[in-house]
Amino acid sequence: MATAKKTAPKKTAAKKTAPKKATAVAKPERAAPKESPMKGSTIDAYVGALETWQQEIARPFAALIAKVAPKSSAYIKWGHPVWDHGGPFALLKPAKAHVTLGFWRGGQMKDAEGLLEGDGDGMRYVKIKSGQQLPSTLAELVREAVALNAQHGDPLKR
Repeated sequence: MATAKKTAPKKTAAKKTAPKKATAVAKPERAAPKESPMKGSTIDAYVGALETWQQEIARPFAALIAKVAPKSSAYIKWGHPVWDHGGPFALLKPAKAHVTLGFWRGGQMKDAEGLLEGDGDGMRYVKIKSGQQLPSTLAELVREAVALNAQHGDPLKR
């Protein structure tokens, strides 16, 4: 007696449905460059792509670091400018309403003026808004950040 051979069911084309229309959601205006500079870009190229008011904060900050810590190096890492001397010590990060100037070892810094925001042992920062000048004590914070890296080594290596 022969057994009946089973056949696979016929494949039918799946019904195509119209794609759902996306509702337009207004995205907030970006403060950082529209095309994020890639690693290896120069700080000048990054700053040149910022809003004018952000450039007015970023350029003096970069010049201050160049003057106070001339042996430091600057590069783009984590999507923003970073300054390094025996490990990263400072960063600049633009936002919609301010520019953040961060210090890796900010929690260990003296900060007599109470300029730094944040808590904990690590990163502390200063937020500079449009029209504000860099604080006069910022140079001392840069010097201290470099000195802390010289004393304790790279803050990223624990």
